[in-house]
Amino acid sequence: MSNSILGILVLAAAASLSGCTTGSQSNYSTQDLTGNWVFTTLYPGAIPHNIVYTGAISGQGANVTAVLRSNTCFATTQDIDFTGSEDAMQNLTLTSTNLPNNVVTITAALAEGNNPSAATLLVTGSGACSAPVISLSDFQIPSATGNYSGSITSSLGATASFTASLTQGAANADGQFPLTGTLTVTSATCTSTYPVATVFSGSPFTANLVSTTGPPSTADFTAGPAVSNNVALLGLSNTVITGCNAGSFTGSLNKQ
Repeated sequence: MSNSILGILVLAAAASLSGCTTGSQSNYSTQDLTGNWVFTTLYPGAIPHNIVYTGAISGQGANVTAVLRSNTCFATTQDIDFTGSEDAMQNLTLTSTNLPNNVVTITAALAEGNNPSAATLLVTGSGACSAPVISLSDFQIPSATGNYSGSITSSLGATASFTASLTQGAANADGQFPLTGTLTVTSATCTSTYPVATVFSGSPFTANLVSTTGPPSTADFTAGPAVSNNVALLGLSNTVITGCNAGSFTGSLNKQ
């Protein structure tokens, strides 16, 4: 996952704080953290490369679990299991449970509203992945479930109308989210429909699609759910289509 794609497509969707005030004391409730999360390096220029942890978090309060994968040091297919807790001030702590020679600890002061929050990463133990404390930013990715539409002009100058109907399922045992649905692309000359079936975590997802209606066509569909100015979007990045709608499309589809 490139830094540029993360920068375009990954936007936070953390739940709002809630509570009431009596006199000078404030009471806050914990928030349900269940969903698709990304933890990424806050200051990527300070270390050799961007560190990313993505996957599923589940639960709230004293009972939080997670299954994350990392792009750094650990194998990219390694499921890293975590247990943890979130206190009444939205401070989250996750500690890995299944790494033989390392322990990964992620702490985050969860933010209010649709804002990213600050986090830290610490990897200890005798394994090769041990590292000092690293500053992270964390994002809860909004669900991709929904109907989207928009008009995008390709790199070749052709304009096409996109509609997507997507359903994101619950996380599997690997912390990955199944995604199914259809993508339809219509231009002045043809309409092509592609079934979508993939699994992903974080954002974006990539699916290699083959048309089932219209002229033979393929689409390397790279997209991710996002929120901008409180508007839910599906951001496309370098979605390459062959056939009569040929071109590379980058833009956003609005959620209906």
